[in-house]
Amino acid sequence: IVVDTNVLMAGILKDGIVRQLLFSENIQFYIPEKAPEEVEKYKSDLANKADMSEEEIDVILHLLLENIEVISYETIKIHMEEATLIMKDIDNKAVPFIAAALAIQALGIWSFDAHFSKQTRVKTYITKEIAGMI
Repeated sequence: IVVDTNVLMAGILKDGIVRQLLFSENIQFYIPEKAPEEVEKYKSDLANKADMSEEEIDVILHLLLENIEVISYETIKIHMEEATLIMKDIDNKAVPFIAAALAIQALGIWSFDAHFSKQTRVKTYITKEIAGMI
């Protein structure tokens, strides 16, 4: 399952169901290499929101990434054009996640964003569905 950045950030912010699911060994999770970079960009905001230090955010991200495989741009780039067409007029920021799902033939994408459900090429999952898989 490819994990959207918003799910990764939720796992960082709160020790709840999302974090527990991300630590599960029953499902292999993946993210495009862009996702940790995006988290890094918002690290200060995340720290303030979670009442943590940036170092604590780094530790939690590192722990989560031990269970999430990062997919290189090299792996997804051959699917970027198709993903761009799929997400055309929906959300260009989601293209790397669609491309990652296509590249690894993922079961789908776990996200909180409804824009993924506006396309039909890659299945999208909500947290409840991911929990049901475990």
